[in-house]
Amino acid sequence: MKTGRKSTGNFTLTRAQRLTELARPWLLFSAYLVLASLQLWWLAVPLAFATCLAAFVQLHDSIHNALGLSKKGHDLALTLSALLLLKSGHALKVTHLRHHGQCLSDNDPEGEPAKWTLKQVFLNGPYHIFALRFASLRIAPKTRNIQLFETALTGVLLLAFVLLYVSTGSLVGLVYWGVAFVLSALMPLWASYIPHKMASRNPARLAGVKAARFWTPVISSFAFHHLHHTYPKVPTALLPQAARELPEPEEHEHHH
Repeated sequence: MKTGRKSTGNFTLTRAQRLTELARPWLLFSAYLVLASLQLWWLAVPLAFATCLAAFVQLHDSIHNALGLSKKGHDLALTLSALLLLKSGHALKVTHLRHHGQCLSDNDPEGEPAKWTLKQVFLNGPYHIFALRFASLRIAPKTRNIQLFETALTGVLLLAFVLLYVSTGSLVGLVYWGVAFVLSALMPLWASYIPHKMASRNPARLAGVKAARFWTPVISSFAFHHLHHTYPKVPTALLPQAARELPEPEEHEHHH
């Protein structure tokens, strides 16, 4: 099913908002490095989770060219934000744009978990992230080189984390890797199963809408998932404003 793409009006980030969106994951990552090096794990681990979630938001906005950057700027942000998730940004872009173009069809590997049982979501999650990597190469062979380059970069990072531990005993890299892996393994749950199973007027989603007015980056992706499918060019940070000003999508426009 092809999702609708409607005019979004003038929903563009201000310069200050753009700088905030670009800097957020890197500031969080820097804070993680400091606290992890001090072995303050009770603070460092939550910051690692926050870093990955902020990186996911930046990655998502980069995929849709919603950060107000040039094409090269969006491509660079796509690559760098995905590195914080230990993933290939261009590979994720391929499967995500396929998801928007053929939402929950048989040719939508990203949306496949929405058709699973909850048990399957948990059991298949770790394997699904690898399946998406191969699917992206199959769907977009023309971007094979950049996908493989980014994959190689993540491999170098993982090797560096291991060598850091072997040579110094530092867990800074391995703990971050563990956090990124857990979130990736659960991505079918929070990025596919829940948003697509939950009706737009579900009480939990409506509660998320209220919460998103106070803290938008991650909650907005969940609370306004239906809106995003209809207006994909609206930056995540502006989804609460868009929800107030744009026509609410009809339930049938977002296939469940």
